[in-house]
Amino acid sequence: MQLRNAASATVFALLLAATELAAAESCQYCHRSMTNNKTVHAAVHMGCRLCHDKLDVSKVPHLNKGPFPKGLRAEVPALCISCHEQALFEGNMVHAPVNTGFCLECHNPHASNYPGLLKMKPASLCLNCHPDIENSVHVVQGISTKGHPLGNIKEDVPDPKRPGKTFYCASCHEPHRSTLPKLTRYGVGMTSCQTCHDK
Repeated sequence: MQLRNAASATVFALLLAATELAAAESCQYCHRSMTNNKTVHAAVHMGCRLCHDKLDVSKVPHLNKGPFPKGLRAEVPALCISCHEQALFEGNMVHAPVNTGFCLECHNPHASNYPGLLKMKPASLCLNCHPDIENSVHVVQGISTKGHPLGNIKEDVPDPKRPGKTFYCASCHEPHRSTLPKLTRYGVGMTSCQTCHDK
């Protein structure tokens, strides 16, 4: 009897997964360009209805049956936090877009050609809101007249502290939250510098 129940549960789970996959595939028929990038959000692979469960897709254009735009089951950032751990977005210092729930100012919710589902090259994204940094001496003025590199040059430079990642603003600053001033990753002043540069 237990074997029969386990088999029934397995068949049910497979049918449910196949139904979700078929639904996602039918969405892809019209919306393929939304996921035609290097990295696709894991939620997309779980089925569009994971986030868009209030859409009547039997009609085109789709009808929104819920209170939130695009048939979302919750508003951003509550929708994002339903999967992503909330503690990752809380701390002594929280980046303003994170604090105000503007996840989609930086991230594409479906797919991206950039790391972390970012909307553009990481340094360009940071400098989009912080243009003054690019035109000023940042951190220290050393050999170059512009100060510390920001990761906005054409060639990708490897991050010395985060293997497999490109060097840019988030090499020194946390993009979401930090316990340290200015969202620094490793400390303030020379403490931060000495994580990469010898004393």
